[in-house]
Amino acid sequence: MLLLLSLAGVLFSAILLFFYARRYHSAIYLGLFFLTISLYGINQYVVLFSKSPFLVALIVTNISFTAYLIGPMLYWHIRSTLSDSSRLKWIDLMHLLPMLIYLAAALPYMLTPFSYKVEIAREIIKDVGFLGTFKFTVLSDIFSNMAVYLSRPILALGYTLWSVAMLIRYWLQGKESRVLSGQFFMIRWLSVFLGFQLLLTICHMTSMFRTFAVGSDVFYTLNALQIMSGFGMVGLLCSPLFFSRILFGLPRIPDSYFRKEN
Repeated sequence: MLLLLSLAGVLFSAILLFFYARRYHSAIYLGLFFLTISLYGINQYVVLFSKSPFLVALIVTNISFTAYLIGPMLYWHIRSTLSDSSRLKWIDLMHLLPMLIYLAAALPYMLTPFSYKVEIAREIIKDVGFLGTFKFTVLSDIFSNMAVYLSRPILALGYTLWSVAMLIRYWLQGKESRVLSGQFFMIRWLSVFLGFQLLLTICHMTSMFRTFAVGSDVFYTLNALQIMSGFGMVGLLCSPLFFSRILFGLPRIPDSYFRKEN
């Protein structure tokens, strides 16, 4: 199921990026959000269930850095939707720092021969707990492996809460934004979207905490956290189907309205 959902996410992101991004720039961030979260799901599936040394060697660490883009892409999409401006400023590049730091720290392993990566992959397949002890990045020399792994969902959760706060602030302060029915529609979409993202992130982060505390069996057994995570992922992927107008941006208040009010 995880693989199918992740592949569906990749397909949906491709549709957004190829067919909508040129006209509606906020779709770029939404497409990249679905792409990064889907790549994270593919990474999880390959490591836990594929049993293929080649795939594990190809995926592990080599695409892990993309997980640090989930939060920024979510935030940029919410901000661009609420402001009707997809333009980025130089300071926005700061959001890429966690990804760049991880990428630099993982570069030594990424540049190792593929035959060595296959050996490591076999150890992971033999015992997935090996992931918690092997140092894939130099960050593990500074922090624990647990801190490195948990930094991804924690960062995503932080950006999700930031986006929720931004939406609530917009709703409470923007009295004029309640005039147009289209804005009610957009607010409903963002609320549903962030709700599913919050559910998915919290459940996944809790599963990772339990993995380090109890063992890797948490990911192999069907439990409430896994079911709720799956529900969150399905909700994220299906929600755009019920809010197809989301790509058109947030309707602005017409000047005639303000002239009428005055």
